[in-house]
Amino acid sequence: MKKTFHCLKALGFEDENTMGLAALCRDEITDPLLNEVVKYWEKTFNCCSLAGFVMMGKTGLAAATNHVPIFDGIRRFTFLAMPHIAISRDGEIGKVYREGIHKASHACGALETIVNELESGRLNLQMDIEDLEQSIIRQKILSTINYGDKPNLVEMTKLACQIISDDVETLLHTLDSSIFKYAVMTGIQIHGPMETNWIYPYNFYVVGADLPGGKNVIEVV
Repeated sequence: MKKTFHCLKALGFEDENTMGLAALCRDEITDPLLNEVVKYWEKTFNCCSLAGFVMMGKTGLAAATNHVPIFDGIRRFTFLAMPHIAISRDGEIGKVYREGIHKASHACGALETIVNELESGRLNLQMDIEDLEQSIIRQKILSTINYGDKPNLVEMTKLACQIISDDVETLLHTLDSSIFKYAVMTGIQIHGPMETNWIYPYNFYVVGADLPGGKNVIEVV
C-alpha cells in the first residue's frame, strides 16, 4: 500500500483529492487490507461482497462516483478489488486459524464451496434468492471454465481474480475519462502464518485525464 500510494502520488493522487473504493471479501480477516485503504486514502466507499466479487453494479458505481471529490475539475479515485486465500502455519492451502477458534477454518470459504461442488459433481445451478451472491459467483465461474474442469483452490482463486479484474474494467469503462482519473489495483490477498498478509498483484493501472505523455492508460506496477 505504501509503494502504490507513493507511485500514485506522483500521478496526482493525494489523500485530500482522492476517494478509495474497496471490493474485498466480507471475511473479517480481510480487514487489515481494508484498514490500509482507509489509512492511505481516508474517504473509502465499501464495495465488499463474498469472495471480493464486484456486485455493486451501475447503481452502486453511480453512488460511489457521485461521492468522489472534485479538484480542478477532476474526480479521482482508487479501486482495489481482490479475492483472498489463506496459507496456514502448517502450509495448508485455504486454512486459517482465527482468534478464539482452535480448529482451522477456511479462506475463501465461498470459493472452496464451489471447488468442492465441482469435485463432487453436484452443482445447484438455480439462482437462490436467499443466497444471491454465492449464486452469482457460481454462475460467473462456471461461465468461465471448460466443461469437466475441476480447478483446485489456488487455480480457483486465480480465476476469481481474473473475473474480478475483468468485471472492474467493464464496470468502469463507461466513465468519462476527461472528468474521472482513477487507479485500479487487482490481485489476490494472501493470509500467511502469524497474521502476515501479502498481495499477489494482477493488474495495476491508471486511467484518465492528465497522464504523462498524453496517454489514456498507464501501468502502475
